[in-house]
Amino acid sequence: MQVTGFDDRSGTGYVLSTGTHADEDVPGSRVVHHDGVTIRATEGLAALLEDALAHRPTTQLAWGGPEVPLTLDDATLLAWLRNDVGGVVTVTGEPG
Repeated sequence: MQVTGFDDRSGTGYVLSTGTHADEDVPGSRVVHHDGVTIRATEGLAALLEDALAHRPTTQLAWGGPEVPLTLDDATLLAWLRNDVGGVVTVTGEPG
């Protein structure tokens, strides 16, 4: 999966890549590892994700739904981006 977006709070765009896309070395990005899963994200988003994993590791899978553990699987990451970060512009390879 590959997601692009814009974080209004920081005024910067972001890219998050999972699966085979995470293996591509992209300037301005770095990897995040958690529970044996690796993703790649732009620097600001990677820092935000690491902070969330360390200090508030939950998200809602749907608006107003119950909180679930924040993991690096595609469906949970996409929900975190949509419900906690915001600004999702495009999603390629969206989980079914």
